[in-house]
Amino acid sequence: MIYPALLLSVCVLFSQCRAKSDVSSAQGVAGVVETAAIDTVAAEKDVPVAVASAPEEQTTAAPAPVEPAVNPVPQGEPYPGFVYLRSLIPDLIEELRYFTTNNFMGVKVDGYEANLAILSKEAATALASAADELREKGYVIKIFDAYRPQKAVDHFVRWSKTDDQRNKADYYPSLSKKSLFPTYVARRSGHSRGSTIDMTICYKDTKKEVDMGGHFDYFGPPSHPTFLGKYPGGEVTEEHKQRRMMLREVMVRHGFNPYDSEWWHFTLKNEPYPKTYFEFVVK
Repeated sequence: MIYPALLLSVCVLFSQCRAKSDVSSAQGVAGVVETAAIDTVAAEKDVPVAVASAPEEQTTAAPAPVEPAVNPVPQGEPYPGFVYLRSLIPDLIEELRYFTTNNFMGVKVDGYEANLAILSKEAATALASAADELREKGYVIKIFDAYRPQKAVDHFVRWSKTDDQRNKADYYPSLSKKSLFPTYVARRSGHSRGSTIDMTICYKDTKKEVDMGGHFDYFGPPSHPTFLGKYPGGEVTEEHKQRRMMLREVMVRHGFNPYDSEWWHFTLKNEPYPKTYFEFVVK
């Protein structure tokens, strides 16, 4: 009778092993599902990381900044006996106001087709000498006007007969338009003879314009080199006056006559064409 009992024990043991195997299988399936779920979450979390990293993979180095082109020095003579100022003064700053609308009329003036300062050879040579001295003092020259075609002056005269006063507040706030002629604007200008300049100075290092207490073409006593005090729109201090006088002294040393009504205005003493008013355009 021992065999039936042994057979019964084997059957019980087999049942227990089968049960354990089923449980393990169930746990194994659950583990796969759970792992799959974890991987899915991980994949979802990886998506933004992948998106964020995409631009880094596609980004290329930014191109080096391109330096603005420097206008080449004009070649040749603009007219027999005349030169482009920058050919003698390479660090010259040119801001011909009559080539723009930033002037007493508020319009671009006839005869100016380029922002290029032109002078007679004699005046240009003398100005280059003055530029050398000013450079030693820490300054460079800035030109507002140089040679002025007669047709530009004719434009001024035509404007004087109109009612246009758009820039009065900035250029002649204390004067009537009619009073500008002929005191400040004449039918014939020394500029048209080719040896007169309107100028100021800028700091050599920064190219920033030196404060002279007043701006170019402000008509009235505040523009007189020796003026001191307040005026509509500004004030001329003792420091401003000293700067004006320093510029005046340098220019006189290098052969120019100053103009008592405008601190920026100078004419070569021995100008080569004292009775000739030129017509050629600035270009």
